[in-house]
Order: sequence, then C-alpha cells, then structure tokens
Amino acid sequence: MVFIRPSTVPYPTVWHRFTVRRNGTTASLRVQDLTEDKFDAALALLSEHFTRDEPPCKYIGINNYPTAVAELENLWRKTINDKLSLVCVEDKDDGSSVLVGVNVLTVVCKEDKEEPFKSEDKVWAKLFGAVDLVARSVDLFEHYGVDKYLTAYGLVVVPEWRGCNIGKEILRARVPLCKALGIKVTATVFTAAASQAVAKKAGFADLFEITYEELAQKGFVFPGVEEDTKSSKLMALVID
Repeated sequence: MVFIRPSTVPYPTVWHRFTVRRNGTTASLRVQDLTEDKFDAALALLSEHFTRDEPPCKYIGINNYPTAVAELENLWRKTINDKLSLVCVEDKDDGSSVLVGVNVLTVVCKEDKEEPFKSEDKVWAKLFGAVDLVARSVDLFEHYGVDKYLTAYGLVVVPEWRGCNIGKEILRARVPLCKALGIKVTATVFTAAASQAVAKKAGFADLFEITYEELAQKGFVFPGVEEDTKSSKLMALVID
C-alpha cells in the first residue's frame, strides 16, 4: 500500500519552533510541512547544495552528469508530493520568512510492493544503489515489530546557517510528525560524518555501518570520499 497522509492531520502544520543565536542576534525558526508554494524553492535549495555537498554526490561529481541529477530531482519531486516533507523557515521581524533547510521525507510500509532497484544510468545506479544497500541491511519491520516507518531522501541546510544546529532541530521535528501519523520509528541512511553526528545529537542510534572502502569492494566507488567521511550508516530513532 502507498501511505497517504491522514485527513485528520492538518496540512500544513508547524511541528517545532526554536531559537538560535546567529551573528550576535536571536533568530526565531520553525519546522513545518513543506507546502506547495515552497516546492520550487526547496527543490532549488536541494539541487544547489545537496548535490554539491553530500559526500557521494560530491565525489562522484554528480553535477557533471545531467541525467543522474535529473533522476535525483525526479525522486525529490515525486516524494514531496506525498506532503510529508519538512522545511525549516526563519520568521523575520517584518513578517517575511526565509527558507533555511529541507528534509525530504516519505513513509515505507510493510505491504509496499518491493522491487529491486535498477537504473540504466550508471551514476544514478551507483549513488542510489549504495544508499539502497545500506537501507536494506536491516529489516526494520522485523527489528522493531512495526508495519511502517518514516525515512528520508535528503537533508540539507543552507551554508550560511550551518553550525547553528538547524539539522538537529529538523530531525527533532520528526518526533511530533511521527506521533501525529501513528508511526513508531524513523530511520535514515546518513552518508556523511557531519550528518551522522547531527543525527546522534538528535537521539538517533546506529543500526548498521559500512565503510566506503567496503562499498567500493561491492562496486560503489566514490573516489576520495574518505576525505570527508569513512562510512555510511543506517540510523534510527524510536518514537516513544
């Protein structure tokens, strides 16, 4: 079955509010549902920063392969139509708002028809194939005794806001979201040491880890990726 956001869960909803100190001032931010009016801006943010900064994308040089970029953008576009993804927005004093982060989210159900990942695009096959391998390393349904879980296809914070714990706060917003959706577990493949550290701060625990050297032995080669991070991890958070 394809998970559909329950009509009992208001859309849009603000799931989390917080403040941070930045440039000597206090900024007020909120994490809310990604609404249609922000779809284009969110996709542009992902296309500009995720493709450039996420280690496997960076070291395989995805931006040199338009068809692979198109595959990734199609995945994001299809996923955000589920109306489960989140954005972090700064509320300005003049009433305007600024998009500072995006997390592309979806729900995987036990009854979903699973088909092995395949792609004729070699770069996309390597990128998504590596994530798919890690994601399938643990049977989350059996491990947690659940019939569905929340997962992600990308988390990005604009460079000017990095170092302010924005990523951690976006991840924390999954807790009220999951509670509203009746979901007991959220799990994600974190491909960068930085995002792994952020996830740990947000309460996520390691379920599976594989080094990029081991991934290379399986055919998923990202030359130089070890300069940024040594491994890819499947991490999960149980929702109390």
